Amino acid sequence: MTASTEKQCKCRLCGDYFSDSEMSEEHYPARNTGNEDIVAVDLGKMFDTFISENVHAEIRQKLDNGQTLESIAGDIFDSQLATSLFPKGRTARTLCRKCNTFLGKYDEAYLRFFNSNGNPKVVNGFQQHTKYQIIKAIYAKFLSVPETRNEELDFLDFIRDADSTVYNGTWSVYFVKRNFSSDLMGMKDIRTGKITFDEGVVYEMSDDKFIFNLMNFPKHSCFEMTNLFDILKKNYKLIEGVGENGGYHAQVFMSSLFSQMDFS
Repeated sequence: MTASTEKQCKCRLCGDYFSDSEMSEEHYPARNTGNEDIVAVDLGKMFDTFISENVHAEIRQKLDNGQTLESIAGDIFDSQLATSLFPKGRTARTLCRKCNTFLGKYDEAYLRFFNSNGNPKVVNGFQQHTKYQIIKAIYAKFLSVPETRNEELDFLDFIRDADSTVYNGTWSVYFVKRNFSSDLMGMKDIRTGKITFDEGVVYEMSDDKFIFNLMNFPKHSCFEMTNLFDILKKNYKLIEGVGENGGYHAQVFMSSLFSQMDFS
């Protein structure tokens, strides 16, 4: 197939059309933030596993032998629950090569945030330009999330302009740092998802350390999360975990669980 007869794909950032071979293989989230070997998890089996008395006995024995709960959970996850789904990471062909290269600077800035664990004391020392690059990196990643494919997103100009410090659009991003309240038995699930409310829609994307929700309505007050733009403030408050109500993350997780169940 020649370039002229290849399927034409629209880049979600610049809006131009390219042949499929001219599109980039974009990782979402970035490869170096945990998106290297994505596994499929049998959620139904997971619940059965963790209510099994045999599994409980195995966990107690390993704890008595000095293993940490996190390492035990990881062993169970790898040996009993997970199968490789995307060995090279989850990717999408949603950006042209030029746009993907352009966004690389934003990804480098986000990696600094990721490696610092979002620590407010560290992030406070970043230049404002770097903080804006971090914000734009996260917004840009949602362009590659499959669930947003047919959504009209009004932050493209904000992302495309490397010097822009103004976004007055509809979409907000809130996030939390992962902990045991967000990750059952310490198992990090970085699936993407979508949940719909009367008020609007929430999209989810996560990596090994953070869970991000893109939404087009004011956040429900019962869910405590950090607004992504708050990292511009001195000593912003980093919210850890999803709390007892599970936040939007729990709803995305449950939606995925029910989609895997066979009710016939």
